[in-house]
Amino acid sequence: MSDANPLLPGTPPQTPTPPAPGTPVQPAAGARDLGNQLDGLEARVERLAQSGGCYADLEAQIAMSRSQLGNGKPVDAQATYDKVAASVCRAEASAHAEPMAWKLLWLEVGYLVVILGLGYVVKRYPDYSLWAGMAGLKAWAAWFGALGGVTIGIYGIYTHISAKDFDPSFRLWYICKPMMGAIFGWFVFLVYYVGVLSATENVDIKKPELAYLIAFLAGFSERFTIKTIDRFMTVLTAGDDKNKDKGKDKPAAAPSSLLP
Repeated sequence: MSDANPLLPGTPPQTPTPPAPGTPVQPAAGARDLGNQLDGLEARVERLAQSGGCYADLEAQIAMSRSQLGNGKPVDAQATYDKVAASVCRAEASAHAEPMAWKLLWLEVGYLVVILGLGYVVKRYPDYSLWAGMAGLKAWAAWFGALGGVTIGIYGIYTHISAKDFDPSFRLWYICKPMMGAIFGWFVFLVYYVGVLSATENVDIKKPELAYLIAFLAGFSERFTIKTIDRFMTVLTAGDDKNKDKGKDKPAAAPSSLLP
């Protein structure tokens, strides 16, 4: 006689047979997949370490993800894995682009030599016909802005290579930054020079030291330049805002039907 069909009414439900004592419990498929992904990630970090550099922080995060997975926290383990996987991708891209970073560094050093050389020649021969009458405070502001741009370029290459997150897509920024710094330095100095904005009270902006400091900061920090431009635009549009407020406060004309 055949066994009862479990789909027929009245058939008692069948309970699964428990595993024998001592039988190892197999991990879930998701946990196994995550473990394999961590193995692959660890192999990529080892290859990065063989090419040079210290990646102890990435190895520590991989170990943390394994620990979370072993303690029955797959969600936390997945979150840690996603974080370290993104860091490994950035580190691989940075390592691949390191030759480009060295080329950009030498380019920035070349910019620095040209800027310093130009400053020395202009200072040594101020009456040379090529720039006679042009080497004034405004021109030196542009020079210090370019110097600030080269400084942040060298600093950016150093910090991002050290942090292993150098992004080669910013190569155009490194190439153009000294020229942008010269323009920003000249513009920001001019904004303060004409008196639209004030650096500090009781300080003469026409003093060379303060002018050069402002120009260097404008070339070094884009945030400083953008904040200066925002303040400049606020001052220029302050009159329009006052006229709008006066128009709002002015009482409306009475309707013609109410006039005698």
